Amino acid sequence: MKLLRNTLLETFVTVADCGGFSEAQYALGITQSAISIRIRDLETSLGYRLCDRGRGGFRLTERGETVYRRARDMLRSARDFDAGLMELRGTVTGDLRIGVADAVSSLPGLNLTQALQRFGARPNDVQLDITVASPAELTQQLITGALHAAIAPFRNQIADLAYEDLCQEEHRLYCGAGHPLFTLQEQEAAPQDIAQYPLCQRSYDRLPLAGLASGEPAASAANMEALAMLIATGQYLGPLPAHFADAWVRSGKLREVNGPELRWITVFHLATRRGQMHRRAVSLFAEDVRSSRQPPPAAPSPG
Repeated sequence: MKLLRNTLLETFVTVADCGGFSEAQYALGITQSAISIRIRDLETSLGYRLCDRGRGGFRLTERGETVYRRARDMLRSARDFDAGLMELRGTVTGDLRIGVADAVSSLPGLNLTQALQRFGARPNDVQLDITVASPAELTQQLITGALHAAIAPFRNQIADLAYEDLCQEEHRLYCGAGHPLFTLQEQEAAPQDIAQYPLCQRSYDRLPLAGLASGEPAASAANMEALAMLIATGQYLGPLPAHFADAWVRSGKLREVNGPELRWITVFHLATRRGQMHRRAVSLFAEDVRSSRQPPPAAPSPG
C-alpha cells in the first residue's frame, strides 16, 4: 500500500537506476512510450529537461542529477513513512535496507545467512535490499537514511549511530607462491626480513602494520577478492581475514607469514541510526542477527 506516491518521480528514479528507458520498461511493467510520456510530463511540470535520450544514449542532465538524488531520497523516506504507519496495525512491511562489508558471509562468529532465513520466516511483507560497501560508505548511508542497519568493522564511530558488538575477525599476513617468504614453511620470518618487501592493503581499511614498511602501501584494492589476487602474484605481502584466506591457502596460492605480532583482531558491529523511527522490521532483523551469533571455536587442547 502506497500512501505517499508520486508516479512521475518513481518512474524517473527507476529510469535513472536502470540507465535508460529500455531496461526500465521491465522494472516498471509499462511500455517505453508510456515511460516517455511520464518523463515528458515531469519535465513539463518542472520546466526543464531531466535527461537526454536518443542515438547518443541515455544521460541525465546536470539538473537531472540533482533531481534524481533528491527524488531517490524522498521516495525512500516516503516508503519508510508508509511502512511506519502500517506497522501501527501490526503489519510488518516496507523496505529493509541492509549494508554489509565484503566477505561477511564467512565470518566465523556470525551466521548472517541464518539471520536472513529467520527474518524471512517471520510473517512479514518486507522487501530486502542488501548493499556491500566500505565501512565509511555504510556510515554515510546510515546517516542519510539510505540504510536502516549495517554490519561492518566500524573503527571510526560517530555519535549519530548506535553500535553493538557482534563478533571478532582475525587477520593474518599472507604471501603468494613465488614470493621469497613463501618457502619458509612454518619458520618464523624476522621483522627486518618482512620490512624489506612491499605491502598491499585495502584502500578503505588499513590495518596496523607499523614496523613492517614505511610510507604508503605499494598497492591497494577496494575489496578482499582483489587484495587476495594482488598477494597471489607473489609480489606483495598483505593482510587478509583468516576465514576469507582459507580457501586460497588450501589451494596452494597463498600461505601465512609467521612472525611476531603478525595477527590482528577486528571487531564487527551492528550499526543503526540513533533517534530514527525504529520500525518493527529493523528491530526484528536486529534480533535475528543477535540470535545468529556463534561462539568462537574452542582452542585446541595442549599435547
